[in-house]
Amino acid sequence: MNMKSKKLINFMLVIILSQFLLMACSPTNLKEAELNSTQQNTEELLQSTGLKVSSIEDAVIKAEKAIQESKPDLAQLYYIKAYDLEPSNVQVLQKMANLYGELNKYELQEVSLNLMLKLQPNDVQIMEQYGLLQIKQGKHAEAEKKLLSVVAKQPGWRAYNGLGILANLQSNPQKAEGFFRQADKLLPNSPELLNNIGFALYSANKLTEAASYYDRALQINPRFKKALYNYALLEARSSNYEQAYSAFTSVSSVAEANNNIGYIAMMNGDYPEANHYLQEAIKTAPTFYKKANDNLMRLEILEDQNLDKSSL
Repeated sequence: MNMKSKKLINFMLVIILSQFLLMACSPTNLKEAELNSTQQNTEELLQSTGLKVSSIEDAVIKAEKAIQESKPDLAQLYYIKAYDLEPSNVQVLQKMANLYGELNKYELQEVSLNLMLKLQPNDVQIMEQYGLLQIKQGKHAEAEKKLLSVVAKQPGWRAYNGLGILANLQSNPQKAEGFFRQADKLLPNSPELLNNIGFALYSANKLTEAASYYDRALQINPRFKKALYNYALLEARSSNYEQAYSAFTSVSSVAEANNNIGYIAMMNGDYPEANHYLQEAIKTAPTFYKKANDNLMRLEILEDQNLDKSSL
Protein backbone atom coordinates (compact mmCIF):
# COMPACT_ATOMS: atom_id res chain seq x y z
CA MET A 1 0.00 0.00 0.00
CA ASN A 2 1.48 3.42 -0.91
CA MET A 3 1.82 6.17 1.70
CA LYS A 4 -1.04 8.29 0.32
CA SER A 5 -3.52 5.40 0.46
CA LYS A 6 -2.27 4.50 3.95
CA LYS A 7 -2.89 8.06 5.13
CA LEU A 8 -6.41 8.04 3.64
CA ILE A 9 -7.35 4.79 5.33
CA ASN A 10 -5.81 5.85 8.64
CA PHE A 11 -7.82 9.08 8.43
CA MET A 12 -10.98 7.01 8.07
CA LEU A 13 -9.94 4.81 10.96
CA VAL A 14 -9.18 7.72 13.27
CA ILE A 15 -12.71 9.11 12.82
CA ILE A 16 -14.44 5.76 13.20
CA LEU A 17 -12.36 4.57 16.11
CA SER A 18 -12.83 7.79 18.06
CA GLN A 19 -16.61 7.30 17.76
CA PHE A 20 -16.37 3.62 18.69
CA LEU A 21 -14.19 4.25 21.74
CA LEU A 22 -16.73 6.71 23.14
CA MET A 23 -18.78 3.68 24.14
CA ALA A 24 -15.92 1.90 25.90
CA CYS A 25 -13.35 4.39 27.24
CA SER A 26 -13.11 6.99 29.90
CA PRO A 27 -12.53 10.60 28.71
CA THR A 28 -8.84 10.30 29.59
CA ASN A 29 -8.36 7.12 27.55
CA LEU A 30 -10.36 8.54 24.65
CA LYS A 31 -8.19 11.65 24.54
CA GLU A 32 -5.07 9.49 24.64
CA ALA A 33 -6.43 7.29 21.85
CA GLU A 34 -7.20 10.31 19.67
CA LEU A 35 -3.75 11.82 20.25
CA ASN A 36 -1.89 8.60 19.51
CA SER A 37 -4.06 7.28 16.69
CA THR A 38 -2.23 9.08 13.88
CA GLN A 39 1.01 7.41 14.99
CA GLN A 40 -0.38 3.87 15.05
CA ASN A 41 -1.05 1.58 12.13
CA THR A 42 -4.37 -0.05 11.36
CA GLU A 43 -3.43 -3.39 12.94
CA GLU A 44 -2.50 -1.84 16.29
CA LEU A 45 -5.69 0.22 16.46
CA LEU A 46 -7.87 -2.78 15.71
CA GLN A 47 -6.10 -4.90 18.32
CA SER A 48 -6.67 -2.16 20.89
CA THR A 49 -10.43 -2.67 20.51
CA GLY A 50 -10.14 -6.46 20.81
CA LEU A 51 -11.23 -7.17 17.22
CA LYS A 52 -9.66 -10.21 15.61
CA VAL A 53 -10.24 -11.71 12.18
CA SER A 54 -8.73 -14.77 10.52
CA SER A 55 -9.15 -13.67 6.89
CA ILE A 56 -10.71 -11.04 4.65
CA GLU A 57 -13.81 -13.24 4.30
CA ASP A 58 -14.07 -13.46 8.09
CA ALA A 59 -13.80 -9.67 8.39
CA VAL A 60 -16.56 -9.12 5.84
CA ILE A 61 -18.86 -11.69 7.48
CA LYS A 62 -18.35 -10.04 10.87
CA ALA A 63 -18.97 -6.58 9.36
CA GLU A 64 -22.24 -7.73 7.79
CA LYS A 65 -23.29 -9.37 11.07
CA ALA A 66 -22.57 -6.10 12.88
CA ILE A 67 -24.80 -4.26 10.39
CA GLN A 68 -27.62 -6.75 11.00
CA GLU A 69 -27.21 -6.15 14.74
CA SER A 70 -27.39 -2.36 14.22
CA LYS A 71 -23.75 -1.83 15.14
CA PRO A 72 -22.50 0.30 12.23
CA ASP A 73 -19.39 1.58 14.04
CA LEU A 74 -18.23 -1.98 14.63
CA ALA A 75 -19.00 -2.86 11.00
CA GLN A 76 -16.82 0.02 9.81
CA LEU A 77 -13.87 -1.29 11.82
CA TYR A 78 -14.24 -4.78 10.37
CA TYR A 79 -14.42 -3.39 6.84
CA ILE A 80 -11.26 -1.39 7.45
CA LYS A 81 -9.55 -4.57 8.67
CA ALA A 82 -10.69 -6.31 5.48
CA TYR A 83 -9.26 -3.45 3.42
CA ASP A 84 -5.98 -3.61 5.35
CA LEU A 85 -5.70 -7.33 4.54
CA GLU A 86 -6.35 -6.73 0.83
CA PRO A 87 -6.07 -3.05 -0.25
CA SER A 88 -6.85 -3.88 -3.88
CA ASN A 89 -10.24 -5.44 -3.09
CA VAL A 90 -12.73 -3.11 -4.77
CA GLN A 91 -15.72 -5.09 -3.46
CA VAL A 92 -14.73 -4.34 0.13
CA LEU A 93 -14.27 -0.66 -0.66
CA GLN A 94 -17.70 -0.63 -2.30
CA LYS A 95 -19.27 -2.12 0.83
CA MET A 96 -17.53 0.57 2.88
CA ALA A 97 -18.72 3.32 0.55
CA ASN A 98 -22.30 2.02 0.68
CA LEU A 99 -22.28 1.89 4.48
CA TYR A 100 -20.88 5.40 4.79
CA GLY A 101 -23.53 6.63 2.38
CA GLU A 102 -26.32 5.06 4.47
CA LEU A 103 -24.86 6.72 7.57
CA ASN A 104 -24.55 10.10 5.78
CA LYS A 105 -20.80 10.07 6.44
CA TYR A 106 -20.04 11.64 3.10
CA GLU A 107 -16.42 12.54 3.82
CA LEU A 108 -15.59 8.90 4.54
CA GLN A 109 -17.64 7.75 1.55
CA GLU A 110 -15.57 10.08 -0.61
CA VAL A 111 -12.34 8.54 0.71
CA SER A 112 -13.61 5.07 -0.20
CA LEU A 113 -14.65 6.15 -3.70
CA ASN A 114 -11.29 7.86 -4.25
CA LEU A 115 -9.50 4.63 -3.37
CA MET A 116 -11.78 2.70 -5.74
CA LEU A 117 -11.10 5.09 -8.61
CA LYS A 118 -7.36 4.73 -8.08
CA LEU A 119 -7.78 1.00 -8.62
CA GLN A 120 -10.33 1.27 -11.46
CA PRO A 121 -10.06 4.79 -12.94
CA ASN A 122 -12.34 4.04 -15.91
CA ASP A 123 -15.20 2.44 -14.00
CA VAL A 124 -18.29 4.48 -14.89
CA GLN A 125 -20.39 3.12 -12.02
CA ILE A 126 -17.86 4.30 -9.44
CA MET A 127 -17.64 7.66 -11.21
CA GLU A 128 -21.44 7.93 -11.25
CA GLN A 129 -21.67 7.17 -7.53
CA TYR A 130 -18.95 9.73 -6.85
CA GLY A 131 -20.72 12.39 -8.93
CA LEU A 132 -24.02 11.82 -7.12
CA LEU A 133 -22.19 12.06 -3.79
CA GLN A 134 -20.68 15.39 -4.82
CA ILE A 135 -24.17 16.80 -5.43
CA LYS A 136 -24.96 16.05 -1.77
CA GLN A 137 -21.68 17.68 -0.76
CA GLY A 138 -22.48 20.84 -2.72
CA LYS A 139 -19.57 20.27 -5.12
CA HIS A 140 -21.72 21.00 -8.14
CA ALA A 141 -19.06 21.78 -10.75
CA GLU A 142 -17.12 18.59 -9.99
CA ALA A 143 -20.34 16.56 -9.95
CA GLU A 144 -21.45 17.89 -13.33
CA LYS A 145 -18.08 17.11 -14.90
CA LYS A 146 -18.14 13.53 -13.62
CA LEU A 147 -21.75 12.84 -14.58
CA LEU A 148 -21.34 14.27 -18.08
CA SER A 149 -18.34 11.98 -18.50
CA VAL A 150 -20.47 9.04 -17.32
CA VAL A 151 -23.34 9.60 -19.77
CA ALA A 152 -20.86 10.09 -22.61
CA LYS A 153 -19.43 6.63 -21.93
CA GLN A 154 -22.44 4.70 -20.67
CA PRO A 155 -25.79 6.50 -20.31
CA GLY A 156 -27.56 5.71 -17.05
CA TRP A 157 -30.76 7.06 -15.52
CA ARG A 158 -29.10 7.96 -12.22
CA ALA A 159 -26.47 10.09 -13.94
CA TYR A 160 -29.09 11.85 -16.09
CA ASN A 161 -31.25 12.41 -13.02
CA GLY A 162 -28.28 13.90 -11.19
CA LEU A 163 -27.58 16.23 -14.10
CA GLY A 164 -31.24 17.28 -14.05
CA ILE A 165 -30.99 18.08 -10.34
CA LEU A 166 -27.88 20.17 -11.01
CA ALA A 167 -29.66 22.04 -13.82
CA ASN A 168 -32.53 22.81 -11.43
CA LEU A 169 -30.03 24.15 -8.91
CA GLN A 170 -28.64 26.33 -11.71
CA SER A 171 -32.18 27.71 -12.30
CA ASN A 172 -32.28 26.18 -15.76
CA PRO A 173 -35.58 24.23 -15.87
CA GLN A 174 -35.47 23.63 -19.64
CA LYS A 175 -32.08 21.96 -19.35
CA ALA A 176 -33.28 20.03 -16.29
CA GLU A 177 -36.35 18.78 -18.16
CA GLY A 178 -34.14 17.46 -20.97
CA PHE A 179 -31.96 15.47 -18.58
CA PHE A 180 -34.95 14.11 -16.65
CA ARG A 181 -36.58 12.98 -19.91
CA GLN A 182 -33.38 11.15 -20.85
CA ALA A 183 -33.51 9.41 -17.47
CA ASP A 184 -37.20 8.59 -18.01
CA LYS A 185 -36.38 6.84 -21.30
CA LEU A 186 -34.00 4.54 -19.46
CA LEU A 187 -36.30 3.97 -16.47
CA PRO A 188 -39.91 4.49 -17.58
CA ASN A 189 -42.75 4.96 -15.10
CA SER A 190 -40.55 5.88 -12.16
CA PRO A 191 -42.57 8.13 -9.78
CA GLU A 192 -39.34 9.91 -8.82
CA LEU A 193 -38.48 10.79 -12.42
CA LEU A 194 -42.05 11.71 -13.34
CA ASN A 195 -42.13 14.04 -10.34
CA ASN A 196 -38.80 15.56 -11.36
CA ILE A 197 -40.05 16.22 -14.90
CA GLY A 198 -43.15 17.79 -13.38
CA PHE A 199 -41.09 20.07 -11.17
CA ALA A 200 -38.94 21.21 -14.10
CA LEU A 201 -42.11 22.05 -16.03
CA TYR A 202 -43.55 23.82 -12.97
CA SER A 203 -40.35 25.88 -12.68
CA ALA A 204 -40.75 26.85 -16.35
CA ASN A 205 -44.34 27.96 -15.61
CA LYS A 206 -45.80 25.11 -17.68
CA LEU A 207 -48.38 24.33 -15.03
CA THR A 208 -50.81 22.19 -17.03
CA GLU A 209 -48.03 19.92 -18.29
CA ALA A 210 -46.51 19.75 -14.81
CA ALA A 211 -49.86 18.65 -13.34
CA SER A 212 -50.08 15.76 -15.79
CA TYR A 213 -46.70 14.41 -14.64
CA TYR A 214 -47.56 14.77 -10.95
CA ASP A 215 -50.80 12.89 -11.68
CA ARG A 216 -48.90 10.07 -13.37
CA ALA A 217 -46.47 9.82 -10.46
CA LEU A 218 -49.33 9.67 -7.96
CA GLN A 219 -51.22 7.09 -9.99
CA ILE A 220 -48.21 4.81 -9.60
CA ASN A 221 -47.56 5.73 -5.95
CA PRO A 222 -50.48 7.60 -4.31
CA ARG A 223 -48.45 8.13 -1.12
CA PHE A 224 -45.40 9.66 -2.81
CA LYS A 225 -44.77 12.66 -0.56
CA LYS A 226 -42.61 14.66 -2.97
CA ALA A 227 -45.23 14.51 -5.72
CA LEU A 228 -48.05 15.32 -3.27
CA TYR A 229 -46.14 18.34 -1.97
CA ASN A 230 -45.28 19.57 -5.46
CA TYR A 231 -48.88 19.03 -6.58
CA ALA A 232 -50.02 21.16 -3.63
CA LEU A 233 -47.61 23.92 -4.66
CA LEU A 234 -48.98 23.82 -8.18
CA GLU A 235 -52.60 24.02 -7.02
CA ALA A 236 -51.81 26.97 -4.78
CA ARG A 237 -49.95 28.74 -7.56
CA SER A 238 -53.02 28.16 -9.77
CA SER A 239 -55.18 29.78 -7.05
CA ASN A 240 -56.91 26.48 -6.30
CA TYR A 241 -56.45 26.99 -2.59
CA GLU A 242 -58.91 24.39 -1.27
CA GLN A 243 -57.31 21.65 -3.37
CA ALA A 244 -53.88 22.87 -2.30
CA TYR A 245 -54.92 22.72 1.36
CA SER A 246 -56.11 19.13 0.98
CA ALA A 247 -52.84 18.10 -0.69
CA PHE A 248 -50.59 19.97 1.76
CA THR A 249 -52.29 18.52 4.85
CA SER A 250 -51.66 15.01 3.54
CA VAL A 251 -47.89 15.56 3.83
CA SER A 252 -47.46 18.36 6.41
CA SER A 253 -49.01 19.91 9.50
CA VAL A 254 -52.11 22.09 9.29
CA ALA A 255 -50.09 25.12 10.39
CA GLU A 256 -47.47 24.57 7.69
CA ALA A 257 -50.18 23.99 5.06
CA ASN A 258 -51.92 27.26 5.95
CA ASN A 259 -48.65 29.17 5.95
CA ASN A 260 -47.57 27.74 2.59
CA ILE A 261 -50.88 28.61 0.95
CA GLY A 262 -50.91 32.03 2.56
CA TYR A 263 -47.44 32.78 1.23
CA ILE A 264 -48.25 31.61 -2.31
CA ALA A 265 -51.56 33.49 -2.31
CA MET A 266 -49.61 36.59 -1.31
CA MET A 267 -47.22 36.04 -4.22
CA ASN A 268 -50.26 35.56 -6.49
CA GLY A 269 -51.61 38.93 -5.37
CA ASP A 270 -54.64 37.30 -3.74
CA TYR A 271 -54.37 39.32 -0.55
CA PRO A 272 -57.69 38.42 1.15
CA GLU A 273 -56.98 34.69 0.72
CA ALA A 274 -53.42 35.20 1.90
CA ASN A 275 -54.61 36.97 5.02
CA HIS A 276 -57.12 34.19 5.75
CA TYR A 277 -54.62 31.35 5.50
CA LEU A 278 -51.86 33.16 7.39
CA GLN A 279 -54.28 34.00 10.21
CA GLU A 280 -55.30 30.33 10.30
CA ALA A 281 -51.65 29.30 10.53
CA ILE A 282 -51.15 31.55 13.54
CA LYS A 283 -54.34 30.28 15.21
CA THR A 284 -53.23 26.69 14.70
CA ALA A 285 -49.76 27.21 16.15
CA PRO A 286 -49.64 30.62 17.88
CA THR A 287 -46.69 29.88 20.14
CA PHE A 288 -44.12 28.86 17.56
CA TYR A 289 -45.27 29.66 14.03
CA LYS A 290 -42.96 32.61 13.43
CA LYS A 291 -43.03 32.10 9.64
CA ALA A 292 -46.74 32.91 9.44
CA ASN A 293 -46.30 36.06 11.52
CA ASP A 294 -43.43 37.21 9.32
CA ASN A 295 -45.48 36.52 6.19
CA LEU A 296 -48.47 38.36 7.64
CA MET A 297 -46.31 41.43 8.29
CA ARG A 298 -45.04 41.24 4.73
CA LEU A 299 -48.63 40.97 3.49
CA GLU A 300 -49.62 44.12 5.38
CA ILE A 301 -46.79 46.03 3.69
CA LEU A 302 -47.88 44.78 0.25
CA GLU A 303 -51.51 45.67 0.95
CA ASP A 304 -50.50 49.18 2.03
CA GLN A 305 -48.41 49.61 -1.12
CA ASN A 306 -51.32 48.39 -3.26
CA LEU A 307 -53.70 50.82 -1.51
CA ASP A 308 -51.30 53.71 -2.14
CA LYS A 309 -51.15 52.85 -5.84
CA SER A 310 -54.94 52.68 -6.16
CA SER A 311 -55.33 56.16 -4.65
CA LEU A 312 -53.09 57.80 -7.23
